[in-house]
Amino acid sequence: MGLFLAMAAGCTGIPDIPREADSEIPRLAFTSLQGDSRYIYVVNADGDRLRRVAGGGKSRAIWPSWSPMGKEVAYLTDQDGNWEIYSVDYAGRHSRRLTRTPERENAPAWSPVPGSWIAYIIQQENEDQIFIMKPDGSQNTKITNTPGHKVAPSWSPDGKEIAFESNADGNWGIYKVELDGFEIQPLTESGTINETPVWSPDGGKIAFESDRQGNWEIYVMDADGSNLKRLTHTAGADSNPSWSPDGQWLAFDTIDQGNGEIHLIRPDGGGLENISDNPLDDIGPQWSPDGSKIAFSSNRNGTYQVYWMNPDGTNVRQVTTLKGDNKWPYWAPR
Repeated sequence: MGLFLAMAAGCTGIPDIPREADSEIPRLAFTSLQGDSRYIYVVNADGDRLRRVAGGGKSRAIWPSWSPMGKEVAYLTDQDGNWEIYSVDYAGRHSRRLTRTPERENAPAWSPVPGSWIAYIIQQENEDQIFIMKPDGSQNTKITNTPGHKVAPSWSPDGKEIAFESNADGNWGIYKVELDGFEIQPLTESGTINETPVWSPDGGKIAFESDRQGNWEIYVMDADGSNLKRLTHTAGADSNPSWSPDGQWLAFDTIDQGNGEIHLIRPDGGGLENISDNPLDDIGPQWSPDGSKIAFSSNRNGTYQVYWMNPDGTNVRQVTTLKGDNKWPYWAPR
């Protein structure tokens, strides 16, 4: 993931931005790596109204996660000397600190259910645990108490479960925890490496990446871990699966001999197609909420910038022209 901060217009130099019709404008949040600095930006899909909402001075900001209504972004920053979680409105005017612990926080993930929870990880030397809190930083609740490190909490669409990665058994596997009772269930078999769980829009399946057969490929399983299916059989390393909103397709990237390409595949393994087909890197695909676009990062014009294209690979648009590398775009919910 990406990894700077000064937040409100008064302290970041962000210009006052006229209020927009929130539900009408598709937006993207992304991380900008400029030297040792890490910033979070928000930009309209047409490239208009680019604004730095977090990062600046000697602080870094990373890991943006949109609120379910698309009006705020939770993120991780070391602006106070320790990695803590903050939130900021999409215009960068108002920020607030949500966590205050001596440990390092990580991986904020906003529940898709409005007004409910933000999940995050507290990192310790030998183990991590997942916590949830209200969007105002209250009601911090520990929901795991298991050994090992944990990464990438991913909410089910109904906000009742969280899938995550953990090396509790010595290898990285996929687990899930229920918010009702905090019961934890392993979803992948021990002895294999499995990462990046992503729920299908209907909550019935989870896609992930695994090297269980010697190469990084995309797999899908039912949400209880059953009916495991390998989807890809490529020569390169496949990663970063992203579901289409209708659940009919998965986008993912493949790194092969230093070149990144974006592919589509159906959840049954059919219909594999390279939709970027570019000699340089195209990585980190993310479907737009309406399914009409796929955002991604590419260095096809020099440094990494944010782009989007139609799902068939046509109509490629460059969104940003910032210095440094600008990666991991995420669409605001609509």
